[in-house]
Amino acid sequence: MDNLNGLPERVGGGPRLAAAALDQLVSTLLVLLCASQDWGWERAVSQMPGAEELLELYAPLETALQEGGLTGGMLGLFGASAMMAFFYPVVEALTGASPGKWVLGLVIASADQADGSLGLYLRRALVKYIRPVMASLALWSGVGLLAQLSGPAGLVVAGGTLFLLAPHKQALHDKLAGTAVYRRSELSV
Repeated sequence: MDNLNGLPERVGGGPRLAAAALDQLVSTLLVLLCASQDWGWERAVSQMPGAEELLELYAPLETALQEGGLTGGMLGLFGASAMMAFFYPVVEALTGASPGKWVLGLVIASADQADGSLGLYLRRALVKYIRPVMASLALWSGVGLLAQLSGPAGLVVAGGTLFLLAPHKQALHDKLAGTAVYRRSELSV
């Protein structure tokens, strides 16, 4: 709790960085687990344009990966990585906490300490993950400009994490979405 006004204090960069590191570790382990199973990742990814060139590029690693237990090799690894890149943002957008935040007792809520809602979580996720959102919209709509703008937009949002160092302890995506991160134990979430 904030000693001055009795309200929950926003969580700054340190705990959020720890949650992000935990998310990265867990997602990497899950990717390796999924890629080591013969779940057809390689069949799905091999249908994508450019898959042959990708396999050529990574040919020296392919045998080593398969001997190491990654049955699908590079394509299995890419397929599992794509699935995890989709899964993590969706979990955070639906629940208000990534697995790392959940483990560390952190939760997304309104900037004014009100409980989070699905709409609030989705708004934050659309801003935080603007690069893949814009790239997906470009793919589905055929508007190439969206793909070109996705990189700079993602860079702005990523750079906006430096706002966590300010007294308000909100990253740019939090500011734009009207959210903040708190300790779950200090909110009635």
